[in-house]
Amino acid sequence: MIKHMKFWMMLGTLTVVSAFADVAPETEGMQDTRYDGTFLTASPTFVYDRSSQMGGIHSESEEWSPTKVRDRLLYNRVSGIPSWTPREPSVWMSVGNETGDMMYQDPRYGGWGSCCINGTPMLEAGFRSKSYSGIWTTARYFQVDHYSSSNGKVRRKMVKRVDYSIFGENLPYQSTAYAGVGYSVGSFDVSLLAGHEYLWIFAESGRWLPVEYKPRAEARFDSKYVHANMVFENAEYTILAGEQMGNRTEVNGSIKLGEDTIAQKKKLWNLGLGVAFRAVDDSGAMPVGLKEDYVVFPYLEYSLRPTDRLSLAGYVGTSGREFASKDSVNLEFPEFASVQTNIGFKNHVASTLNPLSDDYEYFNSDTIHLRVDGVMQLHRAYLDLKNRFEYFGLGMNFSGWFEKGAETFDVESFSVDSANTYYGKQRFSYRTGDVGRIDSWIKAISGEAEAAFYYKKMFTLSARAGFERIDGDEERFEVNPVEEWLTIGANWNLWDHFQVKHTWGYRSDARWNLRTEVPYVVKGGWYWDASLSQNFPEYGITLTGTILHAIGETRVLVPNGGLDRTRFWCNILKKF
Repeated sequence: MIKHMKFWMMLGTLTVVSAFADVAPETEGMQDTRYDGTFLTASPTFVYDRSSQMGGIHSESEEWSPTKVRDRLLYNRVSGIPSWTPREPSVWMSVGNETGDMMYQDPRYGGWGSCCINGTPMLEAGFRSKSYSGIWTTARYFQVDHYSSSNGKVRRKMVKRVDYSIFGENLPYQSTAYAGVGYSVGSFDVSLLAGHEYLWIFAESGRWLPVEYKPRAEARFDSKYVHANMVFENAEYTILAGEQMGNRTEVNGSIKLGEDTIAQKKKLWNLGLGVAFRAVDDSGAMPVGLKEDYVVFPYLEYSLRPTDRLSLAGYVGTSGREFASKDSVNLEFPEFASVQTNIGFKNHVASTLNPLSDDYEYFNSDTIHLRVDGVMQLHRAYLDLKNRFEYFGLGMNFSGWFEKGAETFDVESFSVDSANTYYGKQRFSYRTGDVGRIDSWIKAISGEAEAAFYYKKMFTLSARAGFERIDGDEERFEVNPVEEWLTIGANWNLWDHFQVKHTWGYRSDARWNLRTEVPYVVKGGWYWDASLSQNFPEYGITLTGTILHAIGETRVLVPNGGLDRTRFWCNILKKF
């Protein structure tokens, strides 16, 4: 107890004197520059993302919600990468690399492969034109090869080639190119994109599933009260090239009637009626399956604000087979001694975390069931305190949550594959079983503190520290989350044109319980991210250089995942 008290006294001291600033990762959807909880990245297409203030033992990407209807559904997770959202009018280019690329090591070590594992790049280039009578065009190519080298030999066994991408031979987890046209006038916006894409999707069995979309097309329509999107995908799954191949033709999308982001509108009431849907036609040796080959999920989204200080928001929906609902209430108290106080309560009751995901995974002769009977219920209460005076800001958050029926994985057996890599023989663990539930109560408390110093628009110092303690059947948790974390950093905005950001981040140990026969511990440690940006406002040009995880140890954060390594990237952006 005394040890914990000393730890948090130290964190309190650091919170007062230190700093925090966000540093952007390589592309939208990646979250490995966040440290406010448990963020374990296996690849750009898979991350266990759970903030310590979220509640429950699942990760954010496992959970579907109406705000994610345009994110990508990869197997049974919702991902922000790869993003097909058109950018603002501009032209841009990014290049980067993990440290240790063999191209640079050749002169030093006498030949390719004579030093260590290869560092891999990231590439991006694209544009969106100005509007001419409302019409615009766009094109984008982006590919993140990071994390791909350490398990490349095992994945190569499946596709039997190294050029499984639009460019290069690194077997990147994500490689995308698209082009399209759009029309935008006022609140009316419509676009049509089409392209070619390669993805590696992480499955419940622990396998990486290679998928080639040829083509993928997406149409979007937005007006003040109508929002819709429609996607067509012709996907080829490769379990073993030339022997086990599967094809899926899929149509998915959503339609919503009502204002966007209704929970943020300060009106007496707002309603949004929507439906999300998908239909598939599978043939060949498909590794995944959707029950009845379709799902339609109507939902009602709502927000109520009976007084200026009391607000309620949430959604409820059902597909007939599954249902999901979330609601929240927030009460804001009158400011007292410059302190803003909010208390609230949130509920999440559902038969599944993701009502649109696949229902089955087929692994050799086994069928993994991704649905389970019963209901999960999660309840969270919180207290927020914020204060801003002169050059200083302070904030605290306390919360407690309890959950019953949490989804887990009931393992039946493990199997192992291996390959000789630059780091020696690597073992890869696979599992069979079914998704299950933890029918006992899980309880937790968490807290977070933040302090900041502001000097006009020139300089910001801030720091955040948090903790969480969970009590429950921990051996059945997919992941035992991080218990303590700390971020310190700074943001300099010099001459309104030159910006410097950096973040020091610390998180404690996390543990994967069910992906390997022996639980896999991800040791805690420190990370450092930094970014420099130079703006030329008269030309609309921004130059950015970023280094990520500069002091973090090179380690695997997810069983069967890629190595988390130091990397850097540079970007040039010209706005129109």
